[in-house]
Amino acid sequence: MEKSVRIIPIECKFGPVTAFAYYVDAPEPAIIDTGVNTSAIHDIEPTLAEHGINIEDIRWILLTHGHVDHLGGVSELWEKTGRRAKVVISKKEARLLRDRNEHIVDYKALQGKYIKDPAIQIKHIEMLKTDIGANIEPDLEVVEGDHISLGGDITLTVIETPGHSIGSLTFLIDGLDWAFAADAVQMYGGLGGLPTIETPTQYRASLHRLLEEVQPKRLYLGHPFRNVNGELQNAQIEGEQIKAVLQASLEMDAKLAEIVKSHLSNRSLTDHHELYGPYGKIAEEIGYTGDPRNLPCAFFVTINGYKEELFGSLN
Repeated sequence: MEKSVRIIPIECKFGPVTAFAYYVDAPEPAIIDTGVNTSAIHDIEPTLAEHGINIEDIRWILLTHGHVDHLGGVSELWEKTGRRAKVVISKKEARLLRDRNEHIVDYKALQGKYIKDPAIQIKHIEMLKTDIGANIEPDLEVVEGDHISLGGDITLTVIETPGHSIGSLTFLIDGLDWAFAADAVQMYGGLGGLPTIETPTQYRASLHRLLEEVQPKRLYLGHPFRNVNGELQNAQIEGEQIKAVLQASLEMDAKLAEIVKSHLSNRSLTDHHELYGPYGKIAEEIGYTGDPRNLPCAFFVTINGYKEELFGSLN
């Protein structure tokens, strides 16, 4: 009989945003990602209860990356398991689990450095503190090629797929080739209309690896992302549609790289748009109309990433 595993997608909602957590039904049950601080009580526990599952039976909490909407609920969920679940995160981002102040450091280095209004910065930092639970020590800091056994014959392989963040991971169920890639695959962006890409070179390489090497039979993403027509797509993808999603992600990456290069190749940043700072003309060309004063917002993070790809992080 062919092996199969029940997967339960769980929508973790905060404001207009939905981030998916995934329950993996195994002898040692796992949750992949946790939403924000309130998600364990408001979303994860009631969804599992609808399926007759007790949240305290979870034995693994696996984190695809350290962003607030995927990591923020760890401590509350861990408490709900009676502190018995093992918490797993990339070695490259374990600092974000140990010390929530590290999220503020990252904010100030990315989106925050373009936000000139101190009141907005303070508001964003308070939001981060609200959405992230208490500091917690990980049980495992994983790297490329590590394996996690969920009991029986259910094992996961850790695949490093950075780009969206430096420590982004994909968890692959061995034998089924089901890949939990979360935000390593962004298509044409999420609700805000732009993918969040911190390091485009790594993001591009991760997409090629998933497309050409891993070739998953199912792909579980962290959010509903948009296609080329701006339509939000299902975050759980199967079959031939997986190739289309990965190719769409590469197409958007190529588009952004070309546009940013065309505007910044001479390093002329004389534009000072009220909302988009030095990148007003880029926003106009890509048709971006979002408000980068919101949190989270991909615009400054992503354009900064492509700028650094051109000139390096010290420029």
